[in-house]
This record gives sequence, structure tokens and C-alpha cells, in this order.
Amino acid sequence: MKKLIIASLFIGAIAISNTAVAQSGLTKEEKAAQKAKKEADLTAALTETGLTADQETLVRATLKEAEEKGKEIKNNDALTDDEKAAKKEEVNNAKNDKLKQIMGADKFKTWNAIRKKQKEATTATVAPPAPPAPAKN
Repeated sequence: MKKLIIASLFIGAIAISNTAVAQSGLTKEEKAAQKAKKEADLTAALTETGLTADQETLVRATLKEAEEKGKEIKNNDALTDDEKAAKKEEVNNAKNDKLKQIMGADKFKTWNAIRKKQKEATTATVAPPAPPAPAKN
């Protein structure tokens, strides 16, 4: 009887650990693929917008700076969720203002449209399919 209980506990522990690993997120390969896709989208958007090499460098630096500030805000446990959201909004607005200065208003609008399409395409491939609509009688 003891062996049966020990075997059950052992199997349960394995099942729990496998579930925890499965729920932990993406594998290294998936993360690398996601990062490569993000970089490819960024490069495509910069090219399609028609920016100069100097502008591209400034845009990348601005985006990297905003991403780092966002991570700092996310990891700051002293802030409430509302404070974090407000600070992220400030960082986003500052980033957009700086991008407008670098690109100009027209190219910034083009940039936003391109990035929005890319984001929609990414979420469409990642999001699960919608459930079928209930049948009407």
C-alpha cells in the first residue's frame, strides 16, 4: 500500500511540474522567433516609411530608450498599477513626440499606419480562432 501511495505522489509531482513548465511561457526558440519577427517588422516599417539612415538610427534609439523606461516602470514595485499606467502613458507620449520631430508629421502618420497593420497581422496569427456563433432557430 505504501508503494502505491508513493508511486501516486511521484506521478502527481511529475504531472504538476510538467504543467508548470507548460504554463511558464514561450520556449527559447519561440522567444527568438518572436524577437526576429519584431526586428523584421521594424526594419520593414522603417524602409517603407522612407526614412534616411540618420533618421532610422534616431528612431531606433528613441524606441530602445522608451522600451527601457517601460521596463523600469514595470519592474518598479513601489508604484501602483494606476501609477504605472500613467507613467507608461507619459513615456509613450514623449516617444511619439520625439518620433514626430525626427520623421515629420506625414511620415509619422505613415509609420503609425504601418505599425498598426503589422500589429494586427501579428495578433491575428497568434490569437485563437473565434468561437462559432450560436445557431439561430
